[in-house]
Parts: sequence; structure tokens; C-alpha cells
Amino acid sequence: MDGVGELRCKSALHYHNSKWLPYKYDINVYRGCSHRCVYCYARYSHDYIDGGSFFGNIYAKVNIADVLAQELKTFNPEPVNLGGVCDSYQHAERDYKIMPEVLKQLKKHNVPIVLSTKSTLVLRDIDILKEMDARVAFTVTTMDETVAGLIEPGAPPPKERIAALRQLKKAGIKIGVHMMPIIPYLTSDMESMEAVYKAAKAIGAGYVLAGAVNLKGSTRKGFFDSIRESFPYEYGKINSLYRDRREYKHYKDRLRHNLISLKTKYKMEGYGELPAPAEPEQLSFL
Repeated sequence: MDGVGELRCKSALHYHNSKWLPYKYDINVYRGCSHRCVYCYARYSHDYIDGGSFFGNIYAKVNIADVLAQELKTFNPEPVNLGGVCDSYQHAERDYKIMPEVLKQLKKHNVPIVLSTKSTLVLRDIDILKEMDARVAFTVTTMDETVAGLIEPGAPPPKERIAALRQLKKAGIKIGVHMMPIIPYLTSDMESMEAVYKAAKAIGAGYVLAGAVNLKGSTRKGFFDSIRESFPYEYGKINSLYRDRREYKHYKDRLRHNLISLKTKYKMEGYGELPAPAEPEQLSFL
């Protein structure tokens, strides 16, 4: 049965050994995510706990702030990402209000953070964030609200995300845009990508980070099922692309060329103080 449950976690900081991310630690205050993005790569995480539907069965880590407080006593401050496999400000956060206590602990121990979200609920905690070494990034895959509504049905429209970023910027918080994942034939054309860059530039975002669809594991079937249902005319082309190595390479080369052109035009590169991912890894298609 779908709904929100509670669990008690044993750890808060999750270490990963990624070669391209500019941080080595994640914090995820929930399991599962109600934004229901068709490209979500994190569905596998419910398999470990027999958790049911990743999108329908959400679990709130109700003790995570207390666990984090203990871990930070011996933590050497370095950048931590919030929202690696779920959105910290998804719908359940309105009731559970876990994030303010997590942020207060990170602030207390002077831990710099990168917070990734699609939710305007982050504005609730703007007073805490502006007192931290914080960078808030909104995922904006497209400015086309029709497309966004089909690929990210549980998330706010793109214009609302951009408006929220503008408010964060006015409060003195560093902001960025994650244009990821780029979906072939849906959000990969130059016009679509430039619209995101243009919106990001207009609000003073420090960077636009682009990335491709990760179709590992259970994500692949769910992704193609959703594309077949919502975009039947594009389904054949997208399916063919991922089956034809030569066609895929041509697509990837064109995409990389266009993204370099946009970065040059809008002068929005990197993470500021944090090292930017290397271009080939950033755009690798898995």
C-alpha cells in the first residue's frame, strides 16, 4: 500500500567513491521519492529493504538529525551533498520537517553543502541556508512545462523552480542549475537546452551542470515504459538510438559540441570553489 512510513537509520553520512562528483559524502533524509521522474536512477535503493514502490512507498528517517549530530563530532568538514538518491524537499517533508534540524547540525559544525532539489519547499529554510556555506541547485531538465509535466509529474513546473532560485540568489545564497538528465529527442535539441541556459543566466546562477540519462538496472525498463506511454512518437527513435552504437556515438558527439557552445556563449562553467567534473565523464552515457 502506498504512503509514508518511518524508519530509524544507523548512519547519516554516506561515503561514495565517485570519480566525477565534487563531493564524497551524501545525506538522504528519505528513502523513495514522490516526484516520480521517469528517468530516476535510484529505484534500485528500495530493493535492499524490500521497500515496495520507490515512488509510492516513502520512508522518513526520523532520527537522522540525531545520528548526524554524533557523526559530525569526528567529521573533518568537507562538502556534503543533500539529495543524492531522493529529493530532501519532496512532499513528505512538509509534514516531517526533518531538513531544518539536519541543516542546523551541518551549520553548527561548519560543513559546506551542495543541496540538490526540484522542490520550492526549500524556500521554507532560506533563513538557515543563508547563514551556511551552502550552494543550492535546482534540477531543470527543460523549460517546456508540457514535457516536464510528463517526465517529472510530481515536481513543480520549471518556471516555479527558476523563481525559487531567484529568491535564493536574492538572499545571498549561491545557486546553480542541474540540466540533467538530457533525454534524446525530448530535451536534447539546441533550442531546449539554450532555454535552460538562458533562464539560468537571467537569475544569476553560477553554473549549469549537464548530464545524461543513466539507464542502469531497473531504471531502463521503467524509463522506456514511460516513454512509450507518454511520448509514443519519440519512443521508436529513442529506443533505436540506444541500440545502435554508431547512431549513439553521433548523437553524443553532437550533444557534447552543443553543450560546449552553450557554455562558451553564456560563460557559466564549473562549481565555483568546488572542482567541476571532467567534461568526458560528465557527459558519459551509461
